[in-house]
Amino acid sequence: MSSNGTRWKKVANDDSVRLVVGRPRRIPRRRREEIAAILAQDLVGSRQIVDVRRHAARHGAFHILLRSLKETTEWGRLRDMSSRSDTFAILALRYAAGTTYDILDRTIELPADTVAQRSFAGLIGLTVNAWRRKADDELLAMGVDEVTAVDVRGEVPEMLRQAFEENLAHAVEELELYRQMIAQMKEMLPKGGEDASMERTLFEYLSKVDQFSELMRRSKEMQRIIDLMGKLDVEYGGASRETRSFSTSEAYDIGPSKDVQHVVPVELLKLKVPILRMLFLSQMLEGQLLTYRLRGLDWSQEPEPERRGPVVALIDASGSMSGEPELIAKAFILMLARRMEREDREFKVILFAAEDWKLELDLADKKKAAESLLDTVCRHFEGNTDFNSALRTGLEVLSDRDYRGADVLFFTDGESKVTDEALVHEWEGLRRRTGSRTFTLIVGSDQAGGLEKLSDQTWILPTSTWDAEGSPSNLIRIIAEG
Repeated sequence: MSSNGTRWKKVANDDSVRLVVGRPRRIPRRRREEIAAILAQDLVGSRQIVDVRRHAARHGAFHILLRSLKETTEWGRLRDMSSRSDTFAILALRYAAGTTYDILDRTIELPADTVAQRSFAGLIGLTVNAWRRKADDELLAMGVDEVTAVDVRGEVPEMLRQAFEENLAHAVEELELYRQMIAQMKEMLPKGGEDASMERTLFEYLSKVDQFSELMRRSKEMQRIIDLMGKLDVEYGGASRETRSFSTSEAYDIGPSKDVQHVVPVELLKLKVPILRMLFLSQMLEGQLLTYRLRGLDWSQEPEPERRGPVVALIDASGSMSGEPELIAKAFILMLARRMEREDREFKVILFAAEDWKLELDLADKKKAAESLLDTVCRHFEGNTDFNSALRTGLEVLSDRDYRGADVLFFTDGESKVTDEALVHEWEGLRRRTGSRTFTLIVGSDQAGGLEKLSDQTWILPTSTWDAEGSPSNLIRIIAEG
């Protein structure tokens, strides 16, 4: 994130902000740009008014507007969200600048019941006319003084605060919703993606009404996927590739890991204190527990990690997978993507359904992962299942030099059959030549439709509960460990 001195310029000059600024109004373009710049500076930093009289003389009615805006709860919340992200600052500025222009342009009607309110309405007219005709600034300072003098009960600031609160409340709610969605996306995506890229992708995605409504409709499903991912992560958490000795004599060292079996005793004391118990679990999942590390005395150094090949996941996206199987499949895709990123392995996901229909998801490319994730979450699983078509797709991928010898995973409910014997022989021959391994995970059924004959291992997974050995995380472990 850039420094506040340059951030506000980046925010104010964003193309989407310039569209708001550039919309024709009674307010001169140069003044609209200046107002946007002032609001941007206050959003991402702290803009101090050194000479109040000079500021009033230059900005007239906007001088009073700005002071009232900064006193609202909504502006405080927009500033808080803007401090975390340029993307949020840009969105907040669009809303705030548009509302400010609407008040000065009288698109938003303000009450004119009292002398003070009518005086401010006159100041708005005076300000816009002075800006358009480049009149003496001192006239605006006098106008501000007049409004202040007649407004002994503070009716104008209260009126303006209410106008801003009413018009910015929706903006705050919308940005808060976006913030929650981005937090969910961060939980779902592999860790290597850029936050700024993820935010831009989300806002571009939500700019289309049909995609926005679909994502809102599926927000509970997103949380269910995250919950399933958490379950898989806990089940997987005990696995770590620590060095093991070949000899019965072992030397002890201490370092961070997930190896609960060899945890330093002082760490276990955390389990006795409720507030520290969550810290223990968090450190376990993140591999930050202090543990004894076992190393054989006959080894002089750590062995080089084995380089593992790519992984291809063929996911059944037919209508019979809708419901819990679909959610488990999506959670499994994302957990496997996260694990493959950690292993620095190429990972390709292909959805298949009816004959010759397929969709490739680009979860390996960090810049495209967020968009692929949203497409995956919002996609309706529909149509029939065709295993022959899925096998042909797998052959095409394995024929690519970059994926030669890849591990292949089928995730399906088994509602189809392999019927093309020539295709079966071709698949078996390719596996023998390349050493590719094939795994099949059947969810919600006990039939694999012939895929079990082509697979090194086949798992049957209930949709509601599963044990540790039958868990999808066990399959992730086997694929990851080679």
